[in-house]
This record gives sequence, C-alpha cells and structure tokens, in this order.
Amino acid sequence: MKRFVFVEHTADIAVLVYGGSLKELFTSAALAMFSVLVAKKKNRATSALRDVVIQKDEEILEDLLKAWLDELLFHFSTEHLILHRIKALNIDGTTLEAKVLLETFDGEYFESKNEIKAVTYHELKVERIRNRWQARIIFDV
Repeated sequence: MKRFVFVEHTADIAVLVYGGSLKELFTSAALAMFSVLVAKKKNRATSALRDVVIQKDEEILEDLLKAWLDELLFHFSTEHLILHRIKALNIDGTTLEAKVLLETFDGEYFESKNEIKAVTYHELKVERIRNRWQARIIFDV
C-alpha cells in the first residue's frame, strides 16, 4: 500500500496519506511532509542524531495530526533538524507519545525543496475508510 499521494491544489501543497493503523497514518504524514521539505542527495556514514520525545493530547484526531506535524516542522524550522527515524509512536485515542531521531540538515547530503510555512486546518480530515485510515493535509508553502 502506498503511504501518500500528492493531489491537485490551487496554491498550496495537498496530500492524501494512508495507513493500516493510526500509527502508520501519522508516520505516512510525517514522511510526506519531509518529502515536501527536503530531498536526500546521498547517504552519510554517520549523522548528528538527536533523540526527541513528542507528547500531544488533543480533543480530536485532526488536531492531534496537526499538532504532531507542527512539532516536527518546529524542529525543522528552528533547529534545522530532519526526521531520520521514528523509534516509537503510540496513539491512544487522541493522545500521542513518540520517540523520534532527528538529524541535522547538511547541504552536502540534503537539498532544500519547499518551505512549509504551516500545516493548515483547511480541508484537514482524518477518517477510517473500510480497513484503512486516510487523511487529507494541506501545507501552506
């Protein structure tokens, strides 16, 4: 199953993300966002990695997904840290707890693609369709 697909949108970047579980859906959303932000040029032998714990508790799943992506975008925008790997991601209702490895952006190994100004609420939707989860996200670029 594909993790995400970009869809037509007039001004911003819209993506549909998929997952067999909420954990897979939130992972797909993070991967989609970072694919908008950066492209990998080549691998490096060792990277400067940082463990980060993210905890969010929201009222509804849409708010939880936005808070998750906002936190990752904050680390990218303020500290130039890219998602390297999600070590653990647990979602219980509308509470999220994650341990992620972030790596320092280095122009030798990564190329900047688009600047995401914000993860928007515009058309943000999380839903279960048959046996899988789907979300629509629009990034303000």
